[in-house]
Amino acid sequence: MTEAPAMPIGISVPRKEDQRLLRGDGQFTDDVAPAYLLEMAVGRCPYPHARILSIDTSAAEQVDGVRQILVGSDVLARSEPLTVLRPVPGAPKLPYYALAQDVAAHEGQPVVSVVATSRHIAEDALDLIDIAYEPIPHVTDTTAALGPDAPVIHPGQLDSNLLVSNPEGAGDSQARLAEADVVVADRFHINRVTGLPMEPRAVVAQWRPGARELVVHSSTQVPHLVRKQLAEVLRIDESSVKVRASDVGGGFGLKLGIYPEDVLAALHAMALRKPVKWVEDRMEHFRATTHAREAVHDFTIGATADGRITAMTDTYATDLGAWNSGFGSAQLSSVVFTGPYRVTEGHVERRVTVTNKTPIGAYRGYGQPEVNFPLERLIDRLARRLGMDPLELRERNMLRPDELPWKAVSGAVYDSGDYLRCLHMAADAVDYAGLRRAGRGPRPDGRLVGVGLSSFVERTGYASARFLARRGSQFGAHESVTLRANRSGGVDMYTGVSSIGQSSETAFAQVVAAVLGIGYRAVRVHAGDTSDSPLNTGAFASRTMIAAAGALKEASERFREKTLRIAAFRLETDPAELDVVDDAVVHRADPVLRLPLAEVFSIAITGQGLPAGEEPGLETTAHFEPPDAAYSFGTAAAVVSVDPDTGDFDIERFVLVHDCGVPVHPKIVEGQVRGGLVQGFGAALGEELLYDPDTGQLVNGSMLDYFAPTAADVPPIELLHTEVPSPVTTFGLRGVGEVGTIPPGAAVANAICDALADLGVEITCLPLTPERVWRAIHRARVQTRETTAPEHGRAAR
Repeated sequence: MTEAPAMPIGISVPRKEDQRLLRGDGQFTDDVAPAYLLEMAVGRCPYPHARILSIDTSAAEQVDGVRQILVGSDVLARSEPLTVLRPVPGAPKLPYYALAQDVAAHEGQPVVSVVATSRHIAEDALDLIDIAYEPIPHVTDTTAALGPDAPVIHPGQLDSNLLVSNPEGAGDSQARLAEADVVVADRFHINRVTGLPMEPRAVVAQWRPGARELVVHSSTQVPHLVRKQLAEVLRIDESSVKVRASDVGGGFGLKLGIYPEDVLAALHAMALRKPVKWVEDRMEHFRATTHAREAVHDFTIGATADGRITAMTDTYATDLGAWNSGFGSAQLSSVVFTGPYRVTEGHVERRVTVTNKTPIGAYRGYGQPEVNFPLERLIDRLARRLGMDPLELRERNMLRPDELPWKAVSGAVYDSGDYLRCLHMAADAVDYAGLRRAGRGPRPDGRLVGVGLSSFVERTGYASARFLARRGSQFGAHESVTLRANRSGGVDMYTGVSSIGQSSETAFAQVVAAVLGIGYRAVRVHAGDTSDSPLNTGAFASRTMIAAAGALKEASERFREKTLRIAAFRLETDPAELDVVDDAVVHRADPVLRLPLAEVFSIAITGQGLPAGEEPGLETTAHFEPPDAAYSFGTAAAVVSVDPDTGDFDIERFVLVHDCGVPVHPKIVEGQVRGGLVQGFGAALGEELLYDPDTGQLVNGSMLDYFAPTAADVPPIELLHTEVPSPVTTFGLRGVGEVGTIPPGAAVANAICDALADLGVEITCLPLTPERVWRAIHRARVQTRETTAPEHGRAAR
């Protein structure tokens, strides 16, 4: 008897993407160069907040090669404000046009755009445009923006810079905190950062007036959503817009939805009837592409004397920047603020704050790294206050497998998992017990040694379209795919998910091959083109594989059933006796009885030789919505050595134990986790976008001044995995794309504070630089001297 090949799910097969990408045959947006191409440059406001008094373009219009110049009034007449795909619940709209109207609200906001025969000519023309600005008061500090004296940035829509407050919770947390034996609380500052995709944002817009068709090549994670937004903003039918995202050189959440430049390129192309290209440079990236993370958390934990957590609260101001980006302010800090712990009463309030800075948008983790830092820092502080080991305190409060599913006070439903196992594996991997026995030192070189833990849960995917609708989101929780047979015996798979480096082509093909039984190499994935793929949502929120797996499974099963029916008619047998094995349909009991898939598919395509009642063609489209979100989880452990005189520290060990359910492709999973960890270390150890409070200028907006990690800066990483299948997803999958960004900051900070525990050092700000550690040591020593000084000494001072 011939058996169908084993399911390739869980095997690290060769990646589909590698052949073209490693040979330099990928097609990125900048590679698109249609005939008669023009190029666009954008003039941006140099002030954080300014009235636009006048714009004189006359000199620029005389430059040879300049074809068109647009100013704010042109955009107002021909387009609508940019739409928001994920509005902040309960917030008023802040109309945001592709070019500033009367007032520009952040440095880098587009004010004028020029199209010319080359980018150089367009930029030269920009220098000749005379713009008169009147600077007006600005505010760039998140906390100060909420103060009574802060200038209101959008006085037409808001009375203050508080866009909206979103409280959530369960129980009477204030009563429980009042009853608690121990309460720990502090204010934590999370740094503003940005992602650095290898390919910056880019767009090529081409208008065919006779066909009334706008073709847009875009470096985007969400082609179908970009199509929707462009149609809305440009006042044309969605059927008139095609969006293509062939290869995308990284996204990380920065490429979700349209930006002003996408609209401007389309407006120019429609007016000039020629293709228009714009490719972002790195200086523009720092000022015009969405930033992320910045927030101030006031976090509190109460507990009994024996270490049982009784309540948690978190009131945090999250910086929106000057406008709502396509995805707006991070929301997941509220969802997972209690982490993997047994908390029955708690309260969280998100206060979305407007400042004169580049808008904030989604970035890998989207609120979860931000809240993990204050939560896990206070868990360690609570342990010290109680005289307990931080590992023991986590063990006492961590949810057990038999308590799951668990509804957190935020309303999140943790589906399943073994959180304690990850905790113990991480502790064992760094020899936590041995480090405790050895003590903190000092070593012969004077350095002190510390170990830190950070445990987390991560929401991956979305609960349902109903959940999204309640929050006003303009997209669904489902994913859609189409499978189509070809005469060569292969299967063409069409998806709107663009290839952004997460290996979705490989994983999608694996699932099709697994369910259908066809050879993996026979599955060809066509990605990121709205004209040939079913409507879908896109690649973000660690949701793609969770939702796509269900659609792929359903489409493959229906495809397989029809394949077997056609082959059974031709072989004069029962479909139940047949299997698809690699490139043929084979009889289980008699392997000699077989029919090549090329022949089966040709019969279906031509309609010649079909059984009675069978429709011609062999094509299936499926849509799948997961019944709930799946929660990944894990624990990181860091071992550091710290120089107590200088604050310099080294990360000597870093172990991450995580669970993403059943991995489709283990090597891709590992790559995703390692990539996330590198970005997590970047935000934890060096990256920070800094604004001068007096001028409102971004002071380090270049690759020279923004300290992203290189390969030499990343500490050694050890990865371990557990595998608890999720009961709410197809194949038991959980998302994995963002997990690495969550624990590095808290784990490393806890290790540093552990090493310096005898000095009473506490760290409440990111990033963790040696200077910041030195300042924390200095503050702790000053406080110790003041506390221990005799009364007359204090009086004398």
